[in-house]
Amino acid sequence: MAICNNNNTTYAGMVLYIGYETVQVMSDVWEQWKYALVLDVFSGEYKRVYAEDSNWSAEVDAEPIVKEMYERYLEADNRHNKAVTMWNRHNMNIEHAHLLRITVKELVKLKNTYGGKLYDGCWDLLKTKKFRNTFRESLANQLRTWLSDTNNKYKLPFSPKQETYVMPYSRW
Repeated sequence: MAICNNNNTTYAGMVLYIGYETVQVMSDVWEQWKYALVLDVFSGEYKRVYAEDSNWSAEVDAEPIVKEMYERYLEADNRHNKAVTMWNRHNMNIEHAHLLRITVKELVKLKNTYGGKLYDGCWDLLKTKKFRNTFRESLANQLRTWLSDTNNKYKLPFSPKQETYVMPYSRW
């Protein structure tokens, strides 16, 4: 007997999990709702069945084949979520590279080189289209040259002293 409600049994052999969910029922009222995760054999989907009243009870009684199907479903869902995350990150990199007028490869190189305030300072240098200061313009050109070169002579695009001039222009 999987889910009992007023002496009716439903989803026998299909209950995979019993849990609780905090739900906002009014603007300032929250309640704990009990639910059972079940496999609906007619639709082939996994869904939550919520307790309707205090007479509701449930126990996990899924058959091994149902548990195996659910594990495969979770693995496929996890792979899908990872693929969507990677796709979104790739699209964001394309947008940012276009905004900075550099290639995606150069953007990844910049991300791998600097982090935090220095990365933000480099971002501001690359984003600026018209400089009022020739020194900052030379720093931006130096950074663009370093990013585009595949065989860099130096590990970093700036000297420690130049980095101090890049950092004050960060967004922090």
